[in-house]
Amino acid sequence: MKVSAMRFMLSAAAALAVVGTAAAAADADAKSDVAVLTTDTFKEWTAAQELALVEFYAPWCGHCKALAPEYEKAATALKDEGIRLAKVDCTEEQALCEEMEVPGFPTLKVFRDGVPAAYNGTRKEAGIVSYMRKQLLPPLSTLDADSIEKFTKSDRVVVVGFVDGAEAAEYSVLDALAKELRDDFTFGVVTDKAVAEAQGVVVPGVVVYKEFDDGKDVFADEITADALRSFVKTSSVPLLGEISGDNYSMYAQTGLPFGFAFFDGPETRAELEKQLYPVAKAHKGVLNMVLIDANRFASQADHLNLKRSWPAFAIQRQGTFDKFPFPQDKEISEDAIADFVADFAADKLSPSYKSEPVPETNDGNVFVLVSDQFKEVVFDKTKDVLVEFYAPWCGHCKSLAPVYDRLGAALKGNENLVIAKMDAVANDVPSSEPSLQVYGFPTIVFIRAEDNAIVEYTGNRSIESLVEFIEENAANKITYNKEDLKDSADDEEEEEEEEAPEAKKGAKAEEPEAEKPEAKAEEPKAEEPKAEEPKAEEADDKHDEL
Repeated sequence: MKVSAMRFMLSAAAALAVVGTAAAAADADAKSDVAVLTTDTFKEWTAAQELALVEFYAPWCGHCKALAPEYEKAATALKDEGIRLAKVDCTEEQALCEEMEVPGFPTLKVFRDGVPAAYNGTRKEAGIVSYMRKQLLPPLSTLDADSIEKFTKSDRVVVVGFVDGAEAAEYSVLDALAKELRDDFTFGVVTDKAVAEAQGVVVPGVVVYKEFDDGKDVFADEITADALRSFVKTSSVPLLGEISGDNYSMYAQTGLPFGFAFFDGPETRAELEKQLYPVAKAHKGVLNMVLIDANRFASQADHLNLKRSWPAFAIQRQGTFDKFPFPQDKEISEDAIADFVADFAADKLSPSYKSEPVPETNDGNVFVLVSDQFKEVVFDKTKDVLVEFYAPWCGHCKSLAPVYDRLGAALKGNENLVIAKMDAVANDVPSSEPSLQVYGFPTIVFIRAEDNAIVEYTGNRSIESLVEFIEENAANKITYNKEDLKDSADDEEEEEEEEAPEAKKGAKAEEPEAEKPEAKAEEPKAEEPKAEEPKAEEADDKHDEL
């Protein structure tokens, strides 16, 4: 009887706890400016909103938890402007989330009168607010003397064109660019010459108003789409700001190279700002000069072939990832960095490539390739070359290793064919060829003799598929013994099974383990792009990646 009573008390306590948690959540939702939607309320609510943002989330999702406070603050900031924010718990409303084609969590969608569209902004309060305000405005707002002052202060970056009228060619360029970049920038246009004169602008002209640096940049060249697009993007980033994963994409969208200045404390940062700001100002449009916290992003210095000694400076191109480290035995000063940047702009600097030593002997089945001999081996037009780029810690690379070694052994008799491998963590790829940039491991590419045409291998990782791929792409004739393609260990195992099948008669066949269903939608990977295509760090390196 006592046991039954105890069980009842525990059950009651558990029930009260669940009720209490639900009540607390309900109370929090009641105080929130974020509407909670269900399958029953979703369509009616979204249809009633002129403009709204809806988050599809799961309570267990780490990215969703990080977004939650930013989303709440954005909802509060936007509610008086008639822009509503809402959320849907996809663990409770699974059918609705499937209908909305939610690929992962969190997924954000913009709704206009019930019609969804992709959200392409950031997951921070300022970014959400800025993005949604832009959606409320027309791509190009017409301004007058009463509205221009407020408009130029309405966002972090505001672009205003001053033209003769809606029929002017410059107006058409501005209108088209505003539609193209409406998710990123706020655009306005003035056709009143008196307003232009009050702003100190000669018509036609364009001004980028901003919350940083000198407050505005004036574009005085001929207004063409390409020139104006480049000017707006370049003007939208600080001359010397601090970079992190949160704002990397803002810098990356300019397409300019990066000038990374590493600091490890307030004093180092202050001195770098003093020395580098004039350089950044003088070379605006040449590169994005950025400060970077060495305590958080030391691994970024590794990618740039810098020693972990601070302060440090290096330039890196986007796309090719060519890197130009400033000599660390020299002092970082305004004059020294100005000369270094000028030499970079004049293409007088040679990229830096990390390389292992050239092996003393290299007569194994697979040629061990290093950066210092990359070009002479890979671009030898008398030979076809197959290269595997791998990482020592990569599980797929380890699985491929014996197959790749057998491939090298089977084809070793071909004097005009090289089967090579390169540790792409210990060695940089000294080439700006887009086809040779390594974005994952293993990456296998074939460089054909005669014309050095590059073909990436995308087939399965069997020796037969690799041989077939080589034969299809080689400029030279390939010969081999088909028996050499067989794995002797597999052959022996098959022979044992054929010779003694009775040995297995009494054994119970292994029951295949049931495939476990996914308990939750896959959480998307972090979206921040990286200045260098990331190579996974060793487990003991706890530094952040950009």
